[in-house]
Amino acid sequence: MKLSAEEFLKKDRKAITFIGMSGVGKTYLSGVLAQGGWRRYSCDYEIGTKHMREALAGAVETPEDLSALSAFIGKLGNPDTGGLPLAEFKRRQKCYYDAECASIAGVQAALHAAPENFVHDSTGSLCEILDESLIENLGAQTFFIYLKASPEEEEIVKARAISHPKPLFFPPQKFEEWVAEYLEIQELETPEQITPDDFARWVFPHLFAARLPKYQALADRYGVSVETKTLQGVADAADFLERIAAALRAEGKAV
Repeated sequence: MKLSAEEFLKKDRKAITFIGMSGVGKTYLSGVLAQGGWRRYSCDYEIGTKHMREALAGAVETPEDLSALSAFIGKLGNPDTGGLPLAEFKRRQKCYYDAECASIAGVQAALHAAPENFVHDSTGSLCEILDESLIENLGAQTFFIYLKASPEEEEIVKARAISHPKPLFFPPQKFEEWVAEYLEIQELETPEQITPDDFARWVFPHLFAARLPKYQALADRYGVSVETKTLQGVADAADFLERIAAALRAEGKAV
């Protein structure tokens, strides 16, 4: 969905999708809009409560507490140190990917059921979806807002991932390459010899760098890029809309 600032502001019913890495503010801003009466659709919450409910035994309760979903995804590595064998890790990655596709497909029905403004709090892995028609449909229904971190904020996100490594979704082809590279560097023979947190710390900067151009491409096609620093201190939904309109005007073109 391509809009100018004026078109964006004049729409009677607004529908947006936040995109960007985990930790840049998607869920926080979605909460601000929800407090202003917007219908909030959390992709991870839909995954955990609907599409993977049986696998998680119904453990996901709120959009902010996704610890059960994170635990299911897990980390690759030695089972004796909390890791998952390669085959099981890949199975869970596929399970999560399929659930994310289903949750994205559910946006249309959620939009039709909600007369109010609509915000889709997407996952950090939205940019890894390979089904082009699924993304095209989402882009036709919602206006993408890429929350773009500054170089300083990027370093903060990476530092957080290193100090507190967490489970991640990987694009399958790049994942194979990164595992092979890590095994060679560490002189390990099998993925089951990997220390889970060590691999998670090593691979995150690679994943981060690989995703940034994908987010930008989505924003260029379906919305706008907004530096996160320009959204700091957003007071309410009205304030948010004015800041997005300002970002659109600053681009100097219809987006």
